[in-house]
Amino acid sequence: MFTNRVRDLLAGIAIAAGVVGLGGAAGAQPKVRVLGIAMPTTPPNLVHIPPWVAQDAGIFARYGIEAKIFTFEGGPSALRALVGGRGEVQIAAPGVPPFIAAVARGGDFKAIATYATKHPVAMVVQQEIKRCEDLRGKKIGTPGGAGAYAEVMARAVMQTCGLTPRDVQYLNISTGSRVPALVTGQADAFVLHIDQIFEAVKAKPSLRILAYLSDVLPRGWYAAYVTTGDVMRTDPKLLQDAVSALVEANRFIYRNRDHAIAIGVKYTKFDPDIVARTYDEIAKRGVWPVNEGLHKTLVEAGLDTEAQLGTITPDIKPAYDQVVQLGFITAAMTKLGRWTGDPRWQ
Repeated sequence: MFTNRVRDLLAGIAIAAGVVGLGGAAGAQPKVRVLGIAMPTTPPNLVHIPPWVAQDAGIFARYGIEAKIFTFEGGPSALRALVGGRGEVQIAAPGVPPFIAAVARGGDFKAIATYATKHPVAMVVQQEIKRCEDLRGKKIGTPGGAGAYAEVMARAVMQTCGLTPRDVQYLNISTGSRVPALVTGQADAFVLHIDQIFEAVKAKPSLRILAYLSDVLPRGWYAAYVTTGDVMRTDPKLLQDAVSALVEANRFIYRNRDHAIAIGVKYTKFDPDIVARTYDEIAKRGVWPVNEGLHKTLVEAGLDTEAQLGTITPDIKPAYDQVVQLGFITAAMTKLGRWTGDPRWQ
């Protein structure tokens, strides 16, 4: 009897200790923190999908992050949300042109990672436009307006034949209206993402690709995740976890084709066949980086391109260290390890 009581008492102590231990473990779980991300298109194109992948695949949740993803018409609007969003946005994801222009003019911004490096876009035109010179007097769609990514890429194409924005008509048409504007003839030319190209040509087979921007700007830098000095000083741990999660999201995309495509269909609103074809094109080129991404040669080439295109003047062109804070992505590589063995991995 006595032995049984001792055994029961010891068992009770063990159970109690286990409950206390569980309570301690639960208390050690990371506190859920809200991360606001401002994306530059409404709705996103497939190239922009990594934050949604991090959200839907539970990657942000593993880092104790609840993501609030806001979408805007163009990179300038996304950047404005970062500085004027009453603290609701910690990261913006603009194309490079508005980001570099803002830094060159004294803005307190730094790139801390990137979701895509190479330009995944092309200028698509009506069938009568056979060469760059034929753009003279034509209507070119420019969502986000002058200085936004699409407008700067249109300017890059025009520069190849000596045209300037004064030689064409700009139409500030929303991202979601790009394809309808081309199909109906409202616009003569548009810089489109790969998924939009597939959709446009499917709706109007006579449309043609005038130029791929990866050919026009082979050393170009496409986009970045950007934050401010204030956020880096006040919440570096949130930024560190966010960058690590976003790197994991890019890797998830390559490892889980069908799941990534399903998330892409959900948020881009494109047909599944278009998303699948777009995925294969982007993945084949390694556009989503899985390592540091922000290599000095890439960034400096991007800076040179912005000066060449007139987004900034050479005298105010910032240096690499003025536009990049590499510490967060370097720490992510220490935590996650680098991917090697494939020429796509950046």
